[in-house]
Amino acid sequence: MADAQTQTARRGGFFSRLVLWLLVVGLLAAVWWLASERNLRRFSWRQDESVLTISKGRFFPLGMANIAPDDSRLGKVYGPLPVPQGAKVTEQEFEDQTALDRALFDLVVPWARADAQKGEEKSIAEAGRLVDRASALPGLTAEQHQQLAGLRGELAFTAARQELLQAAKLVLSARRKLQSVEEGGGEHALEASPMLRELEGIQGLLEDASQSKPHPTPPRQPTPPKQPPAAPDAGTAPPTPPR
Repeated sequence: MADAQTQTARRGGFFSRLVLWLLVVGLLAAVWWLASERNLRRFSWRQDESVLTISKGRFFPLGMANIAPDDSRLGKVYGPLPVPQGAKVTEQEFEDQTALDRALFDLVVPWARADAQKGEEKSIAEAGRLVDRASALPGLTAEQHQQLAGLRGELAFTAARQELLQAAKLVLSARRKLQSVEEGGGEHALEASPMLRELEGIQGLLEDASQSKPHPTPPRQPTPPKQPPAAPDAGTAPPTPPR
């Protein structure tokens, strides 16, 4: 009888320990899964010489992997980003993608503005690429989207001025060719003369527009108000119509 009770107690202790170990293993697995899931949402960036590299957490409690430019899901937005000459970016970590997006916006937009202010064709193109990349960030605020819209307008205006200046240079080149035709006295000399006069005005308009100078227009003369017909005096008889 005592042996049976001892065996029963041993079996109960074994099952109790087994259940306890299963609970511990399950708890550890849950902690591992939660830590891995949290690390998976994390991002970081660091500057590698002249390139900003963005990394994403792995499904593991620790560790991150660099986002490659050929990544089918994230490479276009978070791939390596060239850092302007002289700029320094401190290494930073982010708890989620939204925090990364907003910080990346605050980093990239000043670079785009600096490129736009240079006014060169190459720098304007680079500013446009930065704006396109910032526009693809999904976690931006409404205010940041408004800033992007305003920056796009500035870039479009600057590009338009550059195109107007290029057009003025083309017109100037055409005027010089027509002037040589006129001075040469060939069969097109008579046609070149009126074309020269027309192109001179067009070139001036293009140059003024490229420099944001409004073209002067003559002031409009105010139209004098119409005077009502004078009423006859009370003591004066109206003229008698001729018979």
